[in-house]
Amino acid sequence: MQTMVASESNVQELELGKKKKSQEEADRISCLHDAIIYHIFSFVSTIDVVQTSILARRWRHLWTSVPTLDFDDDEFSIANGEDEFVHFVNKVQSCYKAQQIQRYHLSIKQARNSNFLETWVRFAVEHNVQELYLDLPHGRPFEVSFCQSVRVLKLHGDLKLPASGCFSSLEHLSLLGVQLTNDNGILDVTSEHYPLLRSCSLKSCMGLNCLNINCSLLEHLDVENCFDLDQLHVSAGKLRFLSVQSSFTYGIDTGWVEIAAPSLQTFEWLDYITDNFSIGNFTCLKSAHTSLVFHYHPEKKESYMKNARKFLHHLACAETLHVEMPCLWGLHSNKELLEGLSTKLFNLKHLTLLVSLDDHVLRGVSCLIRSCSNLEILHIHTIDEHIQEELNNSFPDLSHFDQRESWSYQRRPLDHLSEAKIYGFRGKEHEIEFMQFLLEHAITLKRMIILFSGQVFVDQVMKTQMAEKLMKFTKASPDAVVSCP
Repeated sequence: MQTMVASESNVQELELGKKKKSQEEADRISCLHDAIIYHIFSFVSTIDVVQTSILARRWRHLWTSVPTLDFDDDEFSIANGEDEFVHFVNKVQSCYKAQQIQRYHLSIKQARNSNFLETWVRFAVEHNVQELYLDLPHGRPFEVSFCQSVRVLKLHGDLKLPASGCFSSLEHLSLLGVQLTNDNGILDVTSEHYPLLRSCSLKSCMGLNCLNINCSLLEHLDVENCFDLDQLHVSAGKLRFLSVQSSFTYGIDTGWVEIAAPSLQTFEWLDYITDNFSIGNFTCLKSAHTSLVFHYHPEKKESYMKNARKFLHHLACAETLHVEMPCLWGLHSNKELLEGLSTKLFNLKHLTLLVSLDDHVLRGVSCLIRSCSNLEILHIHTIDEHIQEELNNSFPDLSHFDQRESWSYQRRPLDHLSEAKIYGFRGKEHEIEFMQFLLEHAITLKRMIILFSGQVFVDQVMKTQMAEKLMKFTKASPDAVVSCP
């Protein structure tokens, strides 16, 4: 009997001990400094932060001073109508006590919830918001007013941005799906209005015809899918990264590009090239990626060649270069162009090409790599056949070209090439000749890796025959190893 009583007493003491330990752990969390709790709150939405007020007396009013506010109407049932979301946002902002908002994020998917949009954004501005994120629905454009305190501004949706704004503290600007209010489609991003701007990203901006960038501290510029763009002017002494993709209207003769960026290190141009294209010397350039698209007509062949040579000339300092096919097509058919390229890409060490493995293009490739006197790594990727057919209809007819004359340019050894990797090898005669050319001229080649196309890869007999043929070629480098995995 005494044993049973003692046992029950031990169980009760154990349960009390667990309860006391749990309370101590709860107290330990509640005793955290406000800054730590606010940091935890920054990872959850405001609706969850407000619900913490029921946890303990310590937490009852803590949410009213949280420095991050995150409102998303997706967290409210549509069946409840707009009143629930609107009431929640208004209630939180009416109870808010902090004088400064670190981050204000407003995401609205339902257009009916945007009736109070101006009031909510004004609230953030009046509380000296540092980071402002607006994700708004289509069909109700909202004009962003000036804000002196914001450092990070990210806008998404049917928004309207003034042609020129005054954001004296802004360091990072990101616009997605933004529409300009002015009729002429000019956006000026200058040091006068954005004196501290360091990065700028413009994607899918509507009505943007002319973009003027003149910021002394700008380091990163990204322009993508701004399909109405006709003129681009960039002057940024500290710009390190520049990317322009799918923004210029193909074939528009009024297009104009001016780029002055002496500190540029990474350059991506995957867009149409106008005749009026002026860029300064990129003496600090490390990496470049280009897929040049020219407005080609047979009567403009000389202009096409001139633009290609001019553009590649400005990439001379790059150590890594990724070139897609359109800017290679036809290079080998113009002696003057080849001579102009012969010593231009003097710093290039790593060259990646996206091309078709047909006879004309491979001869153009061979001419291009001859201009890379310090090339160490060459990677060649093939394009899909349906893309090849489209390009055949857009670029010069080279059927008249004398193939023997093309290979006559390949007399000097590839002194530094140590690795060549070819993807999608089909085993055509001109492909084999190209591999033979590399093996016979690359005096420091260590490995050549050939990855067969799907059709050849499944035919083991054909694959073996091709591999044996490649193995028999004379190698300028005694250390060269040919691999056909």
